[in-house]
Amino acid sequence: MANRVLSIEVGESFTNFSEMDFRAKNPRVYKCFSIPTPDGVYDDGFITENAEYITAIKQALAFHKVKTKQAVCTIMSSKIATREVQLPNVKNNQVQPMVEANATDYFPINLEDYELGHLVLGNVKDATGTAKLKVLVMACQKLLIESYDKLCEACGLHLISVDYTGNSIYQVMKNECIEDTEMIIRIGEKNSLATIISDHSMVMQRNIVYGAEGAVFSMMESTAFPQKTFNEAFEELKRIECVKPSINETSILTESSNSIQFTEKTSAAMQEITESLSPLVGNLARVIDLYNSKTPDKPIKRIVLTGFGAEINGISKLFTNELGVSTVVCNSVRNIPIANANGDNNGKYAVVIGAGLFPIGFINEEKKVNDLKEVNYKNVSILLAILFALICVAMIGISYARLTIARTDEVLLKSQEATYLPAEAVQIRHDNMAAFLAEIADGYNLSSSENDGLVEFFEKLESTLPDDAEIRQLTSDTQKGVIIIALNDFNKAGKLIEEIRNFYPDDSRGGKVTISSIVQKTESEVLEEGEEAEENAGSEEEPESEEATESSEEEEEVVWYEITLNIDYNDLAEDEIKE
Repeated sequence: MANRVLSIEVGESFTNFSEMDFRAKNPRVYKCFSIPTPDGVYDDGFITENAEYITAIKQALAFHKVKTKQAVCTIMSSKIATREVQLPNVKNNQVQPMVEANATDYFPINLEDYELGHLVLGNVKDATGTAKLKVLVMACQKLLIESYDKLCEACGLHLISVDYTGNSIYQVMKNECIEDTEMIIRIGEKNSLATIISDHSMVMQRNIVYGAEGAVFSMMESTAFPQKTFNEAFEELKRIECVKPSINETSILTESSNSIQFTEKTSAAMQEITESLSPLVGNLARVIDLYNSKTPDKPIKRIVLTGFGAEINGISKLFTNELGVSTVVCNSVRNIPIANANGDNNGKYAVVIGAGLFPIGFINEEKKVNDLKEVNYKNVSILLAILFALICVAMIGISYARLTIARTDEVLLKSQEATYLPAEAVQIRHDNMAAFLAEIADGYNLSSSENDGLVEFFEKLESTLPDDAEIRQLTSDTQKGVIIIALNDFNKAGKLIEEIRNFYPDDSRGGKVTISSIVQKTESEVLEEGEEAEENAGSEEEPESEEATESSEEEEEVVWYEITLNIDYNDLAEDEIKE
């Protein structure tokens, strides 16, 4: 059994639906219907969320008893870029990867915001005679697809594929052609699409930025007709042949068959309505001229109209006279059986039917993966309900048995609680005391410092220093200290060094107190260093008199031995000074 889908075409004025077999070899259409599209919902293919519109769709689906939840949408928008390219003659499953690999050469846009699709048009040969594939490449904006996805989700549907209107027309009309070469014109409200099919293959397709809404507005603005709303004017255009058979009435191949007598006022209004279609006719004539210049041996023998504008009474005669090609309206789709079209003209559903045949499939990779995982939720829900009921019965039995065991355990646990209750108080006192001791330890750690052993070191040094020793420099921070001690006797200096080293006899590295240098200086050098230090400190003392200087030079120079000690407070904190 074929998989059913609901094919949807959202237009400026109407939204068409078709429930049909999806991608079937011999498809069947089960029902076709349409509803008005509210103002502001549709804008160049984009769909704006509208609660009234969503409600109308749900009611229409319920009224026509549409049961399928899978949807396919076809889009006509200027946001879908198309380009014909020639690719190497590869297999069909290799075309899409090749299109994606060369997409930047086809479209000068940021392709991260677009989904790509393609349609193989046939085989051609290049200038060298090499066989090539003629491919129509399409890029659809992701935001455009998302707007349809949100619409379907709001209506309780699951969007499984998105098609381009140009492909929808081709898929349904390629088997409807009775002539060798035909032009299929889908006339929309604001734009139209011309597709030329020759030998069941699409040879040209052009977008035209003119539609048939100008004729409806001319009817609304005319004082000759009472219809003032868009839908009223459109229904009147369908009922009465208000379109003249020619714009200028210079060359008429087909006369009007209208038997209604019009006044001078209504004739003027009809002329305005007919002239509003002039831009559309002119652009179609240019497309025909372009095709004939490229393919003079296969002229267009018939034009088929479909879409919104095709329902305007008399428009086919206007096209016949102005374009010089026999033009007919697609009143029915002959090669696809339609079970119930409600007595309506099913030709206007040609596009929406074509979308369900072989859509392009503008769906991103993540959505494709999700679609592959799609299951029949109705059957799954039934199975889950049965499974849930069985689980509930089993859980009730298990729960009752566990309840009996739990009540027995409750009695036993209450007895044990009464036995061990005094031990709880002991445990609480223990935990409180442990927390108190931890606070004391934290306080002690906060009060300790790395130079705690420095006082004991200085007491030991004071008891060891000779009476004539001088401490000439002491610098210190929280980590290390430097002391310079001066003695005027070399033997005393050596003895002092030995005694300092014996402060820490077990320190083989000498890491706590190290003697970095022993420098021999004369008294005059010491004085010069002192004077230089005073000058650097900004001292303004007067220099000594020449007599004093001469007397000092006559005295015998005293030699001093300066010992530089480096103290590492971190090492001092680890060991106490040995007495």
